[in-house]
Amino acid sequence: MELKSRQIYILRVLLTTEKGVAPEEFLEKLGVGKRTMYYDLEKINDWLKCYGLGKVVISGQTILAEVPDASPLDQRLRESTTYFFSVEERRAMEVVHISLSSTNITINCLMELFGVSKNTVLSDIREVRAVLEGWGLTLNSTIKSGYLISGEEMTIRKMLGEQFQMLSSPGCQTYIHQFLQKNLVCLYHNEIDFGELCRCLIKQYETDIHGDYILANIELIRMMIQVSWIRSRKGNIIQLSSDEQLALMKSLSFRSVEFSLQKLRVHGVEVAMQETYYITTLFLGIQTTDFLSQEQEDTFIAEFAEELVLSFERIACLSFPNRERLQRQLSHHIRPMYYRIKYGIPDKNPLVKDIKAMYPFVFDFTRKAVQEAKMDLPEGGISEDELAYLCVYFVSNLSEKYLVKENADSKGVLIVGAENMAVAVLLREQLQDVFGLSLDYRVISQSKLREWMLGDYALVVSLVPLGKNFSYSKIVETGPIITENTQRRIMEILRGDRSVARYDDMICEIINRVRGSVDGKVQDDKLYLDLFRYFEEKERGKRPRAKSDIFYEKIEQNRFLLLPETADLEQTLHGCSKVLRQGAAGQRLAQRMYNLMQNKKLQTYRIQGDVVLVHFPLQGDANPKIDVCIALAPKGLECPDGRTAGILVGLATKDSYSHWAVLEGIYRYFSDPNHINGIKQIYQNDKEHCGNEKIYRPCGSGRTRPVADRGSAQEEADTGEKGGGGL
Repeated sequence: MELKSRQIYILRVLLTTEKGVAPEEFLEKLGVGKRTMYYDLEKINDWLKCYGLGKVVISGQTILAEVPDASPLDQRLRESTTYFFSVEERRAMEVVHISLSSTNITINCLMELFGVSKNTVLSDIREVRAVLEGWGLTLNSTIKSGYLISGEEMTIRKMLGEQFQMLSSPGCQTYIHQFLQKNLVCLYHNEIDFGELCRCLIKQYETDIHGDYILANIELIRMMIQVSWIRSRKGNIIQLSSDEQLALMKSLSFRSVEFSLQKLRVHGVEVAMQETYYITTLFLGIQTTDFLSQEQEDTFIAEFAEELVLSFERIACLSFPNRERLQRQLSHHIRPMYYRIKYGIPDKNPLVKDIKAMYPFVFDFTRKAVQEAKMDLPEGGISEDELAYLCVYFVSNLSEKYLVKENADSKGVLIVGAENMAVAVLLREQLQDVFGLSLDYRVISQSKLREWMLGDYALVVSLVPLGKNFSYSKIVETGPIITENTQRRIMEILRGDRSVARYDDMICEIINRVRGSVDGKVQDDKLYLDLFRYFEEKERGKRPRAKSDIFYEKIEQNRFLLLPETADLEQTLHGCSKVLRQGAAGQRLAQRMYNLMQNKKLQTYRIQGDVVLVHFPLQGDANPKIDVCIALAPKGLECPDGRTAGILVGLATKDSYSHWAVLEGIYRYFSDPNHINGIKQIYQNDKEHCGNEKIYRPCGSGRTRPVADRGSAQEEADTGEKGGGGL
């Protein structure tokens, strides 16, 4: 007669102690009832009596082993190859049997397999059912088929992988390998060593990929490959989405697995095509967030698309009128992108350089939005190739004609050169000498030029032939040196553009009067050009600074809003509103910002750890203008994300695009920690000089003065900003 694994376990435990073991300890450890335990003790005594090795007795509340000589007993126990499963291991093995057995698994089968009573099996089933429910799976049973696990196939396999990891002891691993081999032989009617086939497949894979990937936990992969063969043979074939299949097909790993499975058919092992994709995922591994079901994955992708759009809006300080449509478009792209990232499969974007050059602002905002979104990404984040794809979706939902312009209010001169831009720069200097500095000159290479850009310029001067694809009437082709004929042609075009030649009528009238007042010949072209430069340069002195200079003007003149130590976010928004808009307009803006804060719709973006940007929208206001308010909080200001910030930058915008140059300047400036520390030092210097009982701000004279007696951010704003010395 032979002892079962649980009986051998009991005997080994009793041999390690002279004081005996309480019955309750065995009941808790074995997870069985008293009846089963006493039955095991009876069998142990029969076995010991058969070989004359001693006996087991129950003395009071203790179970003792009375063995005259332990050596022969220990020798016999070592010869046993059976393994005793703990309660947790037994329940895990029950799940494995139900999922992978080639025969139906019933209560009687489980009682026989593990040598336990019906009550113990029923108790295990209750625990197993609870575990499966945590995976979104259900355990069903019928008289004919026994126990069956229902749910998504991918979830079932992930659950089995976790069970295998729980069964990591050598005894469990040996049992599992024997179990898998037995069921594969039964299902395929083939006596081949399936474990060895898996090892050959893995070895072939490592050869094919030339060590490009390092396989972790090869034993688990080997067991999961056999799970794939068993489950698919029983009709439970994995179903991956078409996007995931397409992503996997591009990998060398897929081609290696596909070739190996084709060779297995020679040995009579037919594997469904869908399982090729699944086995490829085992080799590639999971590098990002994994999900229990397809529904969870769908939810994740939809939420990521929504979060990406909202982050872009906060970073670019705008609102998409067609936000839901954009989110749907992004979801369709994010799914295959997610699979490429998930399996480490790169996808080259041939247009990435062009997209970065054409839409630098949108590309940078997209990069920042992806970093803000909560998606587990590989080290280094998303590649620029993937960012360029996402950038195009944002561009398609914006008005393209505004995306590459820094100043949409004025037209300028576009200079088109070859890839070597040195000659184009020389041409720009000549144009500046001839036509003055008042015009906005921009240089671009021919490869980056697009026809839709031409309409945004009063004049296009090209050093290279543009061909028939560019039919704009205001193109002038020239050589490296501007000739008189070229000057005349340029002047004719500029005179025809009313946005540039605003003084054409006045200049012509002056020329006519000069012509009537002098006897000699008047050089009309030269005089017109001189007068054009004169009026343009004069007007230039009256024009406001370019939008991109607004922020730097605040920095250069130390124009900051210094907050009291007790200021909160509401006070700060009120103070910034009074700085950005004067009088009643400022009060209305403050109320608008308060409503946005209360409704949790305030657009904020943390530029750096201690710097937060707040969007102050002015769309719909009378005479809106782009402006910046920089508020300093000495003790830190609690922001909507729950973290504090020492510097709050308020940006007032009048539309969705015209503030981007200012915004880019803000991001660039605060990317340098030295700039942040320099601004903070201003408040520290003021406090040391004046004390910390009131708010202080640099004034026009370079000195500091207190503001009001209550020390509120609102009162600070009511005084208006004044400039000071450079930072």
